[in-house]
Amino acid sequence: MMNVKVWLSTLFLLILLMACSNQQQESVQTDHAVADQDEMAKTEESTSLESEAHESRVFNTESVDERMVIYQGYITIEVKDYMKARDEIQAKANELGGYIVESHYNEEAEGQLFGSIVLRIPKQDFQPFFDHIGNSDVKILEQRTHGNDVTEEFVDLESRLKAKRVVEERLLTFMDHADNTENLLKISNDLAIVQEEIEQMTGRKQFLENQVDFSTVTITIHENAITASTLQGNELNTWERSKKLFIDTINVLIAAVSGIVVFLVGLSPVVLPIVILIGLVVFIKRKNKKNKE
Repeated sequence: MMNVKVWLSTLFLLILLMACSNQQQESVQTDHAVADQDEMAKTEESTSLESEAHESRVFNTESVDERMVIYQGYITIEVKDYMKARDEIQAKANELGGYIVESHYNEEAEGQLFGSIVLRIPKQDFQPFFDHIGNSDVKILEQRTHGNDVTEEFVDLESRLKAKRVVEERLLTFMDHADNTENLLKISNDLAIVQEEIEQMTGRKQFLENQVDFSTVTITIHENAITASTLQGNELNTWERSKKLFIDTINVLIAAVSGIVVFLVGLSPVVLPIVILIGLVVFIKRKNKKNKE
């Protein structure tokens, strides 16, 4: 009887252990299934966001009324007075609501000034500003403009920003409902990456907006090479010109004498015997003439 009870107790324990093991396996399978469903949901969500962003980019690009164009202008002018021309250009830029980015000049060997000015002009006043310079009392040596259409890039940035902000909001929601530290850390890392991308795209968008709203104009200024005061100073300085002519004359004489000396010394091996021979002939003739007399 005791053996029967022992066997029954052992059998009951085995059945109980098998039941517990089956429940644990079902629990693990259920957790894996839930995780796989969450992963599939996130993947579908990401795919849906990318699809929406792509459709938004295509739609917005086709519906843009005003193109986003960055204009740059380059002009080279010749003026009589560098400082006066520079001040007038700066005053006109300030009047139009623009500002100066860079300005520098230097003095050339003959005293003329040479330099350049880089300005930012509101896009609606870009061409009027060029016309104003052309109508002023300056000589235009070179003029050219360049435009870069960034409409597609700007619209693409807006769409990507919209999608990234949706992802950011959902990650924040996931973070609030995170059930353990491991999931919380993973969501935090993903959120940091998304927020960094948002900052980069926001900075690029602001840069493009600024470049479109204000055109860049580079003006190179040359001062005239000859002025009345310079001509008068050079032509009427009689003492300096006389001193220069005297020194030049002395130099010419010294050069001539030096040339003669060099000629004689260089030809002395040939000239000296001839001179001696001529001297002997003359001496003999004179002596014979005296003897006849």
